[in-house]
Amino acid sequence: MRDFLLNESLRRLATEAATRYNAMVAEGEQIPFDVATDTAEDSPFYSYVPQTGRFVEERAGELHGLPSWNAAREAVVEAGVASTYLEGRGEMVPPEPGARAERMLEVFTVELFKEGSGFALDRGRLEALVATLDAEARSADDADLLIVPIVGLRMSMNRLQLPNGVRIVRADAIAAPVEAMRSEGMGRAAWEPQFLAVAEQGNDGAEAALDQLRELISVMRMFKIGGIGLGPFAFAPTGEDTWRRITTGAPQARPGGYRLAEEEGTELADFAAMLEQRPDPDSALSWAVGRFEMGCERESAMEGLSDHLLALRAVLEGHGPVGASLPLRASALIADDNFDRIEARERVEEVLELERALMNGRMLDHAIELATWIEDGVRRLLRQAALGELGSDLSATADETLIATGLEAGDAEIMVYAEEDVAPEPEAEQQSFDVIEEPTADEFRIVEAPGIPEDAPADLAADIREAESYLDDESDLEEDEPMETRILEPIPAPGEIKVTATHWLDEVEEEPGQGHSLEWPAAEERDLQHRERIDTPRVRHLFPVPDSDWEVSSLEFEYSRNR
Repeated sequence: MRDFLLNESLRRLATEAATRYNAMVAEGEQIPFDVATDTAEDSPFYSYVPQTGRFVEERAGELHGLPSWNAAREAVVEAGVASTYLEGRGEMVPPEPGARAERMLEVFTVELFKEGSGFALDRGRLEALVATLDAEARSADDADLLIVPIVGLRMSMNRLQLPNGVRIVRADAIAAPVEAMRSEGMGRAAWEPQFLAVAEQGNDGAEAALDQLRELISVMRMFKIGGIGLGPFAFAPTGEDTWRRITTGAPQARPGGYRLAEEEGTELADFAAMLEQRPDPDSALSWAVGRFEMGCERESAMEGLSDHLLALRAVLEGHGPVGASLPLRASALIADDNFDRIEARERVEEVLELERALMNGRMLDHAIELATWIEDGVRRLLRQAALGELGSDLSATADETLIATGLEAGDAEIMVYAEEDVAPEPEAEQQSFDVIEEPTADEFRIVEAPGIPEDAPADLAADIREAESYLDDESDLEEDEPMETRILEPIPAPGEIKVTATHWLDEVEEEPGQGHSLEWPAAEERDLQHRERIDTPRVRHLFPVPDSDWEVSSLEFEYSRNR
């Protein structure tokens, strides 16, 4: 879009500059001359060429005093075209905007007069320079398309049409800038054709078109193995033979190139069309695709090994119906005609071992073959996932594949956790208790005492006689008399225990005029039936039954009271 204020300011400045320099020559200023190098051979005289551009350059300060100088300077600052204009002509770009604008006006005036023999204003040349400035000042967003050289691409076709208005063409088939035609850094020989990626720009501008070209490289990397990438610069046409250059930020492509046969070109176009109909990858799959591309940007498959394994872990690690490891799940999805699932699992384990070896500075046999194989396997896995062939959860898909194949030999560590296989918990059964019968008299073995030693103390002899007397009484039991059977009762919960014993203060008798105190031992005539037995079931567990049948009938105490 033309800047009317800028163009008018430049025209007025050019008119005033022509008048000023003509006046200087009329006042006696000499225009320097140089000898022409293209003098005709049949001419005996030298040809002199006036150096009007040098004259203006040496007297650029005269422009600063012209009436239209300040207005032209402000118009250049507002338009923001000075940096692009100076860069395109190899000039140093001052950091301050006003200084940049002044330097641009000086260079513009030099270009206006450098081809003439004097300072007569050439209106045709002035308009051509203004049109060129308009084209250079245009933004890349205003262009109709964006062109980027493709690094490493070799194909037999001259043109390949892809979805969304993106196409690949030979560089010599369209008008392209010279910089886009160079072979340096393009991964090709100078005599091999250069291919360009062309994206049509819509209302979203150059950045959206550049994103489409980045997606094209991503699709091509996912389609097949090879070193391919975008060039460092993209070019947007802003006018006739005028291009606006912008950086792509693309990393250097992997060496080796990317060869595309004619039938593969058709398959690539179909693959890109199917991806275009699918929603963009999200969550773990999106991260895995980005990590896979990082691995493809490495110098070799060996350098990108960890990136490819990270992409594999992102989509396959996690919970699922089968507690399978990463090698098991990966082998279920990347097995092919060359390697069945068991062999693929072994190779994945070898790849994991290779990664650990590389971390420790070691190298395994067939390392390059393993790295190339896992890169191709991850490529096929992500390609199927992007097309929606593996569902939204790749971990669950891998587990279901393992179950469907019948858990073949070598899958001993797989554990299936299906809900229907879990046995229900048994219902709570009623608490049962075993009946324990007390032993009969026949089951007791009576050991005859060896007698009382003659030198035994009197107290010990009395105790022994009392024990013998007790044993004799027990031997009088009838053999057929049944023993009492006791049933252990369940221990009540703490909340079920109730204390019903009589308070100890109630045992004290109080009569008017008489003072009584609690006697110990208690009186025999006291009615003990109203007191709670201490061996009730709620406390029986606190008093285990002794092994012997000894019992004490009464305790007697002798004491003297000192008054």
